[in-house]
Amino acid sequence: MVRELLDRETDSAKTGRGSQISRMNYDFVFLRQENFGVVPEYVLGIFPKRKDKNLLLGQIWVDASTFRIRRIEGVPAKSPSFWLKNIHLTLQFAELGGMWVPVTFDAIARVRLFGVYTLAGLNIRSSEAPSTAPNSHVR
Repeated sequence: MVRELLDRETDSAKTGRGSQISRMNYDFVFLRQENFGVVPEYVLGIFPKRKDKNLLLGQIWVDASTFRIRRIEGVPAKSPSFWLKNIHLTLQFAELGGMWVPVTFDAIARVRLFGVYTLAGLNIRSSEAPSTAPNSHVR
C-alpha cells in the first residue's frame, strides 16, 4: 500500500504539461556554478508560481553548454496527499542512445501512521554518469 501511494504521488510530479520546468510554471534564480567533472553546470533555484502538488520548490542543475537539466531536487509546492508529508524528490538525467532521459529517481517521505519510507530507482544505464552534486535538502 505504501509503495503504491509513493509511486502514484511521485509519478504525478514527473508528468503533465502543467508541471514543465518553464517560465510558465516557475521563477528561476541563479545560485552558483559547479563543475560536473570537466562539464560546468549552473545551479538554479526553482520557485513555483502556484501551489500545485505537481510543482517543486527546489534546485535544478543545468549543463552550461547544452542547457539540459542534469538534476532536479526539491519538495512539492503543495502536499500531494493527506498520507504523505515531508516529501523530498531527486531526479537525475543523462544521455542514453542520443536521448536525454531520467536515469535515477529517489523519494523520501513520511507516511502518516507508518513512518519514513524511501523509494529509489535506477531505471537504465547511461553513457554519462548522473550529476554528482551533493545531497542538499531543500526546506
